[in-house]
Amino acid sequence: MLMNMQAFMIGVATAFFAIFSVHILYFRLERTRYQTVLGVVMAVWALWMGKDVIMTFPGMYTEDVLNWIMLIDGWSAIAYVVLIMEATRPGWTTRWRLLCLALPFAAFTLAYALWPRQGLIYAYVVYLWFFGWTVVVVAWVHVKRYIRFVSNNYSNIDGIDVSWLRPVFVFAIVSQLTWLFTSLYASATADVIYYVLTIAVWLAVLYYSWNFRPVIIDMEEKEMAKSVCYEVSPVDEMGLKRAIEDEQIFLDPDLTLATLAKAVGTNRTYMSNWLSDVQGQTFYNYVNRLRVERASIPLMNEHPEYTMDYIAEKSGFGSVSTFRRAFQKFTGQTPQTYKANSCK
Repeated sequence: MLMNMQAFMIGVATAFFAIFSVHILYFRLERTRYQTVLGVVMAVWALWMGKDVIMTFPGMYTEDVLNWIMLIDGWSAIAYVVLIMEATRPGWTTRWRLLCLALPFAAFTLAYALWPRQGLIYAYVVYLWFFGWTVVVVAWVHVKRYIRFVSNNYSNIDGIDVSWLRPVFVFAIVSQLTWLFTSLYASATADVIYYVLTIAVWLAVLYYSWNFRPVIIDMEEKEMAKSVCYEVSPVDEMGLKRAIEDEQIFLDPDLTLATLAKAVGTNRTYMSNWLSDVQGQTFYNYVNRLRVERASIPLMNEHPEYTMDYIAEKSGFGSVSTFRRAFQKFTGQTPQTYKANSCK
């Protein structure tokens, strides 16, 4: 029974990755480089999953076969690296970097082919353990840097935020630990759990990646560094007040730090430092607070008949979900609760 369930899950997992890879690579004509990389990764995972069908053949659930499957599966760690780096550093993947990542895995695979010893498999497991945690640490640093940059430069981060990678990390670690257990201790039950967890992890990645368009941070930071060379004034608070109160620049849903700095007559570096040192907050929080306090709350008080969608749009928010999060963050209440209390 369990072997039948295992065979079924192998088929489901293989079909899952194959269908999405075909859809992304052949039917989604408008896609970013990141989404193209995601499609290739899904195709590779379809092959990885498909090979597991060999375990369902009579007499194939042996230590030697499982060792080979483990060696091949270990290569999947490269896919995680590529996806994470492409999300936080677009354009990072090159043939040279892929070769450097693949060399240790190729060395272990070749060594086992020439000298098939269980000790080599244990050494491979140790390598995978350290490789995995290195990836987690490096990825965490890059994700943190990326989030900080986006928060300091954009008021609308829908579609460019990578906060979703953090819970995916946790889920992926649980999935990989399950894989490690199933590789060392053959168990059809653990295999089924692993396939379910793997599909769940990649469903989450697909959900958040569907409209994701990463920002190229390195290029942006170079432009910011260049702007310091120009003769511009530090932040003119009267000019800022005019841009906010008279021009209501914060109502632009795609307002960026660069746009605000230009309106005030300064550059992004001065503007960013002023927000950090004087206001003690990021550009993202600064603008969204203005939207809530100067647009959303007055609209809700004066026009209780307005829908949340309309209020979010008129307040400069790119989406209702962002509006709700910002409103609760700066008022301590959900928009619905505030509206209900204000109508009493």
